[in-house]
Amino acid sequence: MTGPIFNRPRKMIASRTLCLAFGLSSVLATFGQLPVVDIGLFDNGLGQLEVRLRPDGSFNEFFSSVVFTVRWDAASGANLDAVVQVAPQSNYMPVLKSGGEIDDQGYRYQVFAGFGTAPLSNFSVTWAPAAEIGLMTINVLNGTGVFEIVNDAWTADPNNNGDFYVSLNGEDKTGSIYQISTGVVEPVASDDWSMDVLPNPTDGPSTITIAAPEGSGQGELELINAAGQLVWSRSFSSLRGTVRASMDLTPFLAGVYTVRLRSDEQVLTQRLVRR
Repeated sequence: MTGPIFNRPRKMIASRTLCLAFGLSSVLATFGQLPVVDIGLFDNGLGQLEVRLRPDGSFNEFFSSVVFTVRWDAASGANLDAVVQVAPQSNYMPVLKSGGEIDDQGYRYQVFAGFGTAPLSNFSVTWAPAAEIGLMTINVLNGTGVFEIVNDAWTADPNNNGDFYVSLNGEDKTGSIYQISTGVVEPVASDDWSMDVLPNPTDGPSTITIAAPEGSGQGELELINAAGQLVWSRSFSSLRGTVRASMDLTPFLAGVYTVRLRSDEQVLTQRLVRR
C-alpha cells in the first residue's frame, strides 16, 4: 500500500534547484571535503521523539535538504503530533510531515522532509565534528510503542520516496541511521496534579507552582534546554499541597526550555520561553 506525496519533488532535483537558486555552488567557501551526516531517533524523556543529526566534520554552509521516515507498529494505535522545532534549526532547516500516516504490512509510516532556507553561517552556526544537532521533536499521541527511522521496502518505493537522505550544498551526503529505534512512554497525567510557570514567556525570573495530592513523596524539578541538557534543578523532600519554587533564567540564552517535575507518582512537563 502506498500513500500520496505532497509537494515533495525528487530529492536530488530539489536539492540542486535550491542550490542554484541561492547561487551557493560557486560562492561559498568550504572547509574542504563536505561532511557525511548521520541521523538518530531518541526518546528525550518527555514523552517525545527527538530527531538528531550527527555530521562527521565541520560545516557552516547550505544544508540543502533532508528526508527520513519514522515507522512503528500500526496495532499500537499511536499517532505523531505536529513537528516542533526551535531556533536556529527552525530557521535554516524547517521540517514538515510529507503527507499523512500510512499503514502497510502491519506498520505505520510517516515521512518527513525539509528544505534549507539559507547557509548556516547566516545564523552564526557551525556544526562541529561528531556533535549531535537536535533537529526536531514530536509528541506521541494515543499510545506508546517502539519507533524507528528506517530504510525498508516501503520507503524505497519511488511512490513513497522515504529513504533517509541528506544534501549539503546540493551534494548527497547521506550517512547512516545510528540510533535506529526507541521506545516512548507517555508522561502520566492526573487531575490531582498540576504545575504552572509564570510569567511565561519570561525575561528572567519565573515562579513554578506545583499542586500535589496529600501524601505525595519527594520530587525533582528540572530545567532542560533545547539541546536536551539539564541546566538547573531543585530537589524536594516532600511534595504535598501547594509548593512554589523560584527560578531565574537571566543567565541563560533566549530560547525554548522544558520545565519537568519528576516524582515517584508523577511526571509533569511544561514549555517555558526565555525572551
